[in-house]
Amino acid sequence: MSTADRHRHPAPNPSPNVWDLGFGAAVLALAAAALFIWFPRDIRGAFIDIGTGGNPEPGDAFFPVLLASALFILGGVHLVASALGRTSPPPDGDDAPGRLTLGNLRFFALFHVIVFIGMAVMYWLGPLIVDALNGVGLFDASYRQLVDTVPYKYIGYGVGGLLMTLVLVAWSEGGLRRRSLYTVAFVLVGAIVIFDVMLSNVPLPPNANY
Repeated sequence: MSTADRHRHPAPNPSPNVWDLGFGAAVLALAAAALFIWFPRDIRGAFIDIGTGGNPEPGDAFFPVLLASALFILGGVHLVASALGRTSPPPDGDDAPGRLTLGNLRFFALFHVIVFIGMAVMYWLGPLIVDALNGVGLFDASYRQLVDTVPYKYIGYGVGGLLMTLVLVAWSEGGLRRRSLYTVAFVLVGAIVIFDVMLSNVPLPPNANY
């Protein structure tokens, strides 16, 4: 087709993809429910609190509201882009968007298995190690008493976060690279410095649950 023909007969705009529309609408609705229904009923603290010495510091609602707000904005942008047909066109083949295949379900299930195992390690490893140390008589203290004590408060977060993230990265890249290991470790250490050292009132997961 010549250039003149393409101008006389422009390609039709792709119709909105139902999966893109559904994903954007779901993220938008869930984020709105969190912001306007869940958080006001469940979070008692303010967005900004006044800490020791009269300095402002993040309140209990600070990070949940920031995260839900970001998801609300991203969900809205994705929904509008999908409705206008500005998302990537579906590829040809059996794995094209709009066709739910057995491979999709396997990916979905395996992803959640990896995340759940990582979260379980993050939640239980620290208390189990403390219980084991108590069992051999090295000291007599519960994990609840050690949630703000180094190194115990870092055990679950460090090992669980490293395990979960490295497995997901290795899965997506088809193997584990040394650069990926360094990157994940840097992010985890950076999060410790920001949330545990610089922000004294923000406990690392899962320590806030004990």
